[in-house]
Amino acid sequence: MENKNKVAAGIIVAVVVVAVAVYLGFSGGFNTSVAPTQEEVQEQQKFAEDTGASAVSEQGEVLNRIGEVAQNDVEPGSPEAPQQSNPISESQIPEKAVKLSVSASGFVPAEFTVKAGELLTISITSSDQWTHVFAFHDPSMSAVAVGVGPGETRAITFNAPKAGEYQFYCNVPGHEARGEVGKMIVK
Repeated sequence: MENKNKVAAGIIVAVVVVAVAVYLGFSGGFNTSVAPTQEEVQEQQKFAEDTGASAVSEQGEVLNRIGEVAQNDVEPGSPEAPQQSNPISESQIPEKAVKLSVSASGFVPAEFTVKAGELLTISITSSDQWTHVFAFHDPSMSAVAVGVGPGETRAITFNAPKAGEYQFYCNVPGHEARGEVGKMIVK
């Protein structure tokens, strides 16, 4: 009888472990991202120092103004959020950054793919005479927002969220309706 109880307990434990693993695999709970190289971290640290953007830890975590890991789901510009850069030139954009331009015609490119947890810099350039505000619809990404004036470029660095599709848009009234939208795919 004791052996039957041990076998039953072992089966229950195995089923629970498999269920948790399946759940985490499908929910994006496993972080499959590759840690940034030392060179990438140093490039991001220099970028932050030169432009006023968020600092990056040695482990590749984006830090907020108070030196803690930045949160992507807080009010943009708050002390807990990743910080956008000051206006920058094309030559200041980190090599691996996703470079977006926005105009009345929309975002170019309108879609890009990144890895979950990846150290990510997105630069936004207004390529027309209008002001634009890059933002995500998903509340888990509410802190990631960048405002640019006509002809201006700014950037923001953050850690990519869990796997999924994240719609972005221009948050200036009327701009989303005219097609200033796009999608970030996180794998």
